[in-house]
Amino acid sequence: MRKLLILFATCVSLFVITAGAQSIVQIASQTKARQKANPDAKVIDNDLIPSTIDISSSSSPAAASSRATTGAAKTDATDAAADAKKDASKSDDLSRQSADDDHKRQDDIKQKIADAKKEVKQLERELNVAQRELGVRAAVYYADAGTMLRDSAKYSEDSRNLKAEIDSKTQSLNEAKQKLEDLQEQARKAGVPASQYE
Repeated sequence: MRKLLILFATCVSLFVITAGAQSIVQIASQTKARQKANPDAKVIDNDLIPSTIDISSSSSPAAASSRATTGAAKTDATDAAADAKKDASKSDDLSRQSADDDHKRQDDIKQKIADAKKEVKQLERELNVAQRELGVRAAVYYADAGTMLRDSAKYSEDSRNLKAEIDSKTQSLNEAKQKLEDLQEQARKAGVPASQYE
């Protein structure tokens, strides 16, 4: 009985092996037929796929070509990764540079606005002083009418100069205010928050 069981197991294993061999033969013939139909198709075999066995220990020509292909693939992958890192680094540098440029431009606009505000305040102060002087001059005239009569040419000249100074300062003040408004509009368009320049 034992011999019969061993014989049966041997027959079954031979049947499995031959069936497997037939399927491998069929697969190989199908692959050859596909290759003849499409000769440009890339075939992936053990030469292209690195195995888990140490390739450097084998000395067959297939192993050498596999090593060369694997090395080239690794080199290409390394080059691609390096290029990707360079591109990412360049894009980071560009975005950082554009952010720095935006920040620099915003700081420049803020500084220009601050300077324009100082100029407006200075011109307002000077205009205020000139208007007060004119008011004091008029008050003195009404208090002492003899001032104009003693030196009327000088009084008239001083009055004209003072009025011309007031007119020029008023015009300069209007121009400075317009410049300030333009700078504030430019800052708004550049995305600078209004709280930073008002």
